[in-house]
Amino acid sequence: MTTRGKTIKRDTPQALSLLRPMVTRCYELIADHESCCGCGTCATVCPREAITLSDPVLEDGRLAVQPQVDIDDGLCSFCGECVAMCPTHALSMTVNGEPEVPVLKGEAFPMLIRTMRVNQEPLAASTDVAYIDDCPVGAISANVTRDADGQVTAVSDVDVERKVCINCTHCMEEGPEGGFTVTKPYKGRTFLNTALCPDGCQACADVCPTDAMTYDGQKVSLDKRFCLFCGACQKVCPVEGAVRIVRVGFVHTPIESGAWANAVEKLVSYKEVAREYKIKNQDKRRLAVMNRLLPGFAEGADD
Repeated sequence: MTTRGKTIKRDTPQALSLLRPMVTRCYELIADHESCCGCGTCATVCPREAITLSDPVLEDGRLAVQPQVDIDDGLCSFCGECVAMCPTHALSMTVNGEPEVPVLKGEAFPMLIRTMRVNQEPLAASTDVAYIDDCPVGAISANVTRDADGQVTAVSDVDVERKVCINCTHCMEEGPEGGFTVTKPYKGRTFLNTALCPDGCQACADVCPTDAMTYDGQKVSLDKRFCLFCGACQKVCPVEGAVRIVRVGFVHTPIESGAWANAVEKLVSYKEVAREYKIKNQDKRRLAVMNRLLPGFAEGADD
């Protein structure tokens, strides 16, 4: 028998779930451990500091145990900020059994723009299907016809599962030209200093959800085109400064909200953005940068 209003927490190797049955509404928050990359974005944005991330375990330069999310059932308010910002769709939420994210429904957070368009014509005109197998999350499917020798002769009905796609741009960059149009909702910069990397270490490549980080047996490489700026690689790197991820903004629908302003302050390095725009005065720097990220922010800054 359950107590209404009391959060029921269950944790398995596959997923963590929090269930809060109320009189008229039943909230459920699920963290899929298998989809989670351990970036810690959810822990950073959580307004009640209810989310923590375990430490990674490295063995001989490989990631033996990935950081794992834990959520304090006594602190979580089921606001959904973590769900709205998760780069790999590892967090999901339902209200009365239906998908719902309260901060999005209440327009306290914007919708991140995750464009994914499929153009069948150039895809059908090509027999290249490597982009299907190379999708790091397996979101792409198609009808592929092969001859007796196994060679591709026709491709049709290419489809992308939007709930799985993480907008890494692999398909757009490496597939047939014009076949995909992808918008990443995150903006940032990446820095990799291989001179600092320990010999044989490939923990960053092990954890990268988009395969932007790769290891060729000698050294780690970074393809900036595919980076989501999630910071998972930086979390597991054993050497400070070897890899650094800086998030400088988001692509999203228009919003003016105190909750979103607070989230942006935690998620975006406005000092890095300010440096880019060469704004020298500290107070003006913050207002100018935040107003770029949140139109109208400066007008209410002194309220």
